[in-house]
Amino acid sequence: MELVDKKYNFLKAIKTSNLERLGRKLDGGYVIDLEIIKRCNTLITFGLGPDWSFELNYIKTNKEVKIYLYDYSVSSYPYIKDVFKYFRRFVTFRTTFEALSTRVKYLYNYKKFMNSKNVIFFKEKIVFPMKKKIDTDIEKVFSRIDNKEDVVLKSDIEGSEYEIIDEILKYSQRIKMLIFEFHWIDKKEEIFFNSMKKLKEYFEIIHIHGNNHFSKLSNGLPIVLEMTLLNKKYSPKAIEYVNKFPIKNIDYPNNPYKEDLAFTFQD
Repeated sequence: MELVDKKYNFLKAIKTSNLERLGRKLDGGYVIDLEIIKRCNTLITFGLGPDWSFELNYIKTNKEVKIYLYDYSVSSYPYIKDVFKYFRRFVTFRTTFEALSTRVKYLYNYKKFMNSKNVIFFKEKIVFPMKKKIDTDIEKVFSRIDNKEDVVLKSDIEGSEYEIIDEILKYSQRIKMLIFEFHWIDKKEEIFFNSMKKLKEYFEIIHIHGNNHFSKLSNGLPIVLEMTLLNKKYSPKAIEYVNKFPIKNIDYPNNPYKEDLAFTFQD
């Protein structure tokens, strides 16, 4: 188990009693504070991709939640295309009915989720500053929800997260919990370091996990980090820290065919 450089000791997660995983035990699942999820009726999601198990589990945990979903890259087209491809294969005896019905099920599940009463979908790209018609910034995102609503915010936008940190912090008082995937720390180590220092002024880290689709840096940190941060006003009174990751029965490798990334913070 590799030691993380001491300069990153400020990334140590605090111990909480409410940690639970939402979503599948692969890429797409995230570790959260369960009590926050139960009490927070607004989830903002930046980036969905092909997996929405986290959002589905949120709805099961809190049936009142409204999910404001932003992703300019998702549509039903790939699912429909797959159905037609497997239909052609099926009628020419090159695949099984089961394989075809699986693709139909994927399309059905996508449409069912997107049409859920809990989901409000915006086919827009989260950026700062806005330059194109498809772009949306944090101010616009928050203008679409009741200004009394506290939120959980989840972001997985492939490196663009660094652009929006300062804008997110303008709404820090309304954000109960942040779930971030930080990308390309190997290329953006300085901006990652500075971004985390800013976030730590308002939030405590309650969980951290390395994405094993990628390797680790010489400083011990994974190149891509999943992180959950809790607003400091909800922090436990007595602060204790967790040094070793991953956590058994909470963390699972993003890629199940590779060993999970283990790392330890120094005392």
